[in-house]
Amino acid sequence: MDHTLSLLLPTYAPETEGSTSNRDAGDALITAAIWLFCRNGIKNTGVEKIISRAGVSKMTLYNRFSTKEGLVAAAVEKEAQQWRDWLFSYVNGGEADPHYGRIPLVFTALFEWFSRKDYFGCLIMKAAIEFEGESPEITRIFNAHKTTMNGFLVDLCEDVGLRESNVLASMLMTLIDGSIIKSLLAKDPRFGLEAGAMAKIILDSFLIAPISTE
Repeated sequence: MDHTLSLLLPTYAPETEGSTSNRDAGDALITAAIWLFCRNGIKNTGVEKIISRAGVSKMTLYNRFSTKEGLVAAAVEKEAQQWRDWLFSYVNGGEADPHYGRIPLVFTALFEWFSRKDYFGCLIMKAAIEFEGESPEITRIFNAHKTTMNGFLVDLCEDVGLRESNVLASMLMTLIDGSIIKSLLAKDPRFGLEAGAMAKIILDSFLIAPISTE
């Protein structure tokens, strides 16, 4: 793995405080919001804390995003894009396994993400849970994120000639989501590697004979 890729943060909310000087006010608000949302939750984070961390006025927040909900949507969408950019770059930049292609790199990437001091779980998943049934915009962002992830996994499966790639991609997504939650709750990054080992068992079964879900 080319570790110049480690410069691409797997979260938009790094442990370091960072400087908000010479930064666009909208970007400063999004960065501050993500930093706080990851650590404290979305509904538990008030507007005053966000503007204080961003170093902007409340009027600026409302001028840029109209409401806190508008800022939440912008922050979650930014985090989703940042996370996908990191994961896709990591996987595509790694060396493919002769048997499984680049699929194992997904779980190596997760292990590295889980190992970081600033690992606070997946903000996109947290937002979907906190705003279940309340925010069509959060639902749209979550669904778009999952659709993009599914497409990426399908491509990885097809690259190594696996049949029923949509079924397999769904199984891999279940392993990814499960390891994200389990690593967060147990504070143990090794669940990323465990998920990778489970993925290989599933891949082997597809290489031998496709699994029917009917």
